[in-house]
Amino acid sequence: MKELFKWYFPLSDDDIRKIWEEGILTVDTNVLLDLYRYHEDTRETLLAAINSFDGRAWIPHQVAEEFFRNRNSVILSSNSAFNDAEKNISEVQKSIEEPLKKIKSNRIIPDELEERLEQAIKSATESAIKEVQEIRDKYPDYRVNDPILDNICNLFDEKVGSSFSKDKLPEVLKEAKRRKDSKIPPGYKDSSKDGVKPYGDYIIWRQVMDHIKEANKPLIFVTSEQKEDWWEKSSGKTIGPLYELLKEFFEETGQRFLLYRTDRFLEYSGETSGEAANVEAVEEIREFVRQRSRKTPLVSQIDQDDEISDADMATGTLNVTLSEPAYKFTCSGRFEPEMNGVPILEARLVNSPTGTPNNFVRCGTGTKFDFNIHMKSTDYGERLPAGQYEFEYEAIVDGSSD
Repeated sequence: MKELFKWYFPLSDDDIRKIWEEGILTVDTNVLLDLYRYHEDTRETLLAAINSFDGRAWIPHQVAEEFFRNRNSVILSSNSAFNDAEKNISEVQKSIEEPLKKIKSNRIIPDELEERLEQAIKSATESAIKEVQEIRDKYPDYRVNDPILDNICNLFDEKVGSSFSKDKLPEVLKEAKRRKDSKIPPGYKDSSKDGVKPYGDYIIWRQVMDHIKEANKPLIFVTSEQKEDWWEKSSGKTIGPLYELLKEFFEETGQRFLLYRTDRFLEYSGETSGEAANVEAVEEIREFVRQRSRKTPLVSQIDQDDEISDADMATGTLNVTLSEPAYKFTCSGRFEPEMNGVPILEARLVNSPTGTPNNFVRCGTGTKFDFNIHMKSTDYGERLPAGQYEFEYEAIVDGSSD
């Protein structure tokens, strides 16, 4: 029975050690993209762990393609984080306007007290915004100089798999759709994605199995995925890779595989090397996973392309990704340089995913440095589909067009 169900039984410590010594290491797309999100020490620790496989690291063509497709968006998303910080600071100042008015209307309290308090809060928020802007100015622009990309390219130089041929790809996509519709792992949890994106996980899985079958080596697969189409879970705890994946992989390749989340891979890498794991790096990755699992941002990967950008007029496009279907969403952009006054703002939708229902777009701004665009489905019960949305905007300071 053990021989018949060999793929099911837990590996011994010796088996695991042998896989680490001889196996092929591969990582999914987000493991690479997350390198842009970690602190430098964590990033270097993870890169060193991958590099320790001494030529045995390899990635499927689909991982490389997804990495290059999404790299700029991940880099630019840091700008959104700075925008959010400045917006939140401004909201703090706005939130105390009403209490200040009440203090001022209190005849017992001297006006000087309200004025000093207002000035202190204004000074503190302006100082905080200035500090955020200084941090933004010092933040590396990886679009211009990218040592992370250089490291990744060096690690996987001549270690990227082939893409499917034009004849083979339709067959693979047909099988991917069948599996998604039948909820066969991996990847069926991505069904809300647009175009062929729901099939990305299966394409990676298929390319990995093809490579392992040819190489005749076991596999170590590192993933940032937490979803149930990769992991078997019970009572909120992750037990291990799904039964179906273990079975299919062994039947297709004749090999066993180890599936690790990024934090556990880094931890075990330290153990196998005889060195203590970088506890701070492991904990940062775990905290990052916790934050991501608490709430995946509904709107992400903001890319703003300015056409006209001065203190009196700003025009351009704002591209955003809606991560899951929703009845409405809000996205934000920034005026750089800051405008001379609060502008009159107009915006319209120019591109959206296939199947977008009838909708209403409005916009607004109460500041000289940022703006919001709101979009809502107007078809009862119809959600806006996940995917890419593009808006055009025009902001003019009153009187500047005269």
